[in-house]
Amino acid sequence: METQSIRRIIMGLGTIVFVGALAAGATGAFFSDTETSTGNTFAAGALDLTIDNTSYGFDWNDPSVDLEDATGAWGPNTANSWTLRDLDTCGPNNDQPCLFFSFRDLKPGDYGEDTISLHVQNDAFACMAFDLTATPENIVNEPEVDAGDTSDNGPLDGELQDYLSFLFWYDDGDNVFESDETIIEDLSGPPGDAFLGEWLAIAEGGETPDTPLQGGQTSYIGKGWCFGTMVQAPVLQDGVNTNPPNAETDRIGFTCNGAGDHNIAQTDGISVDVHFHAVQSRNNADFLCSSLPPLDDEEPVQRAEVGADLATYVAPVGEACDVNVPADFATIQAAIDDASTVNGDTICVAAGSYGEDVSITKEVELAGAGAASTFVIGQTSGEAGAMVIAANNVTVRGFDIIDATGGIAALRISGGRTGILVNSNRLSSVTGGTNAFLTDGGQTNVTVSNNILNGVGAGQIAYVNGTASVALASTNVDFFENDFTGTIVAGGLALGNESTASDITENDFADSITSTYAILENFVNDANVNYNNFNGVGGIKVRDGDAGAGLLDAENNWWGAAVPAGHTAGDVDDDPKEASALPLN
Repeated sequence: METQSIRRIIMGLGTIVFVGALAAGATGAFFSDTETSTGNTFAAGALDLTIDNTSYGFDWNDPSVDLEDATGAWGPNTANSWTLRDLDTCGPNNDQPCLFFSFRDLKPGDYGEDTISLHVQNDAFACMAFDLTATPENIVNEPEVDAGDTSDNGPLDGELQDYLSFLFWYDDGDNVFESDETIIEDLSGPPGDAFLGEWLAIAEGGETPDTPLQGGQTSYIGKGWCFGTMVQAPVLQDGVNTNPPNAETDRIGFTCNGAGDHNIAQTDGISVDVHFHAVQSRNNADFLCSSLPPLDDEEPVQRAEVGADLATYVAPVGEACDVNVPADFATIQAAIDDASTVNGDTICVAAGSYGEDVSITKEVELAGAGAASTFVIGQTSGEAGAMVIAANNVTVRGFDIIDATGGIAALRISGGRTGILVNSNRLSSVTGGTNAFLTDGGQTNVTVSNNILNGVGAGQIAYVNGTASVALASTNVDFFENDFTGTIVAGGLALGNESTASDITENDFADSITSTYAILENFVNDANVNYNNFNGVGGIKVRDGDAGAGLLDAENNWWGAAVPAGHTAGDVDDDPKEASALPLN
């Protein structure tokens, strides 16, 4: 027997060889004779279930097509089509899951059709299971809120599942639902009702046996989907089975009506696991698909959530504040400089706009009322920066910091500092090539988390200096759950990192950030660049700046497309890849 799924394959193929001799008596001077039979063999037959898929739809739903180039043309969907194979042998290196469903940018009224082909070497019973594993909310945008969406962004909270419809049938191989073809009722309907992870019979034995799948022949299952209301409209059987199949928009056997307000489903998604199982039919007449062990009943695995969520910031108040601005001091700098402010103090800054350059020269926590209400606006051009960290063990959180025109950075770490936390801020450069975030080199143990780093035609949005540029080694400078937004110049970087032992994880790089060079360049190969969204299609997303020193770990990222092209440069390990964008915090 054999099970194929998008996750695993269990195969069996064996050969038993017996080599022996049969001897008659041979004693004394009697005549004797010995005959030998060699190469006696029992050879086990194979039951190798292989599958191909031919998918049709609109090019704007095909993740292998640049969205900006999509015109709504109907045709083959390359991200969901593959030739005969096992279900874990897709992708450029034949080592990734084969996807029956990989569609992006769905709008009400979109639909698609594809046909699964099943091949076995010997007659076999077969079963299949479609398991709805996640229905992520991803984000709740304004139209969703206006439509009444109050979801908490959990893995099962998305409403797209309520607006998608599916139709499955036993097809003759032409990708068309025709009048004499049988609907697979258990898999037809909304995904929450149809994809329950139960084993369903394609052909099985029992008291009312089906005809097994025939060895050496092809069996077909057609499936259609619709974002909206699906109505069956079977086409008159024409007896034509084209090879390859050929589906046309006016001849697929169902209609899709996207009318109505589906705003509550914006940005949502669904994830489905698909499993097939085949077992010999000969000497196995009682086999039933219900006898198979159930699929794992574990809760869906929560995908990593990426990007900043500044709303989670809680400003310290009351006794948590040792110094208050402007209650105790009119300016932030005055509060830092005063002799009564000592290492370990928390300086709480009330909502307001503070037009000053701030230099943090003590080991303190500087806490604003939140990035939506507490603004630090740099005043001086040159190398200083709107806010400069010039001490160890400093925390800066809860601000919107804007660089001065002609300044070097919104926030800068000056000198070889350690123990720095930059959290829950919005850091913005200004036009002219400045940085949102900059370090001088020689830093250790720096965490940049839950920030929005925004560039305005910047040469780089964030840059961590180290040995390569200033001959001062930096280590453990981590970027976690940040948004990189805005724009950079053609040859610029969203993030340049020269720190060793850095984790660059769960960040979201906006699709407005494009570069002819790279979105991120890492100059050392012991960093980890994992679980990030590199949105937008095309261009180099990650460049290895330390050629020849080994692979840069860039696994489990979303690259803006399920099958990206030219998205890395240098020695970069990018497998496995995310099949769709990671949900946002």
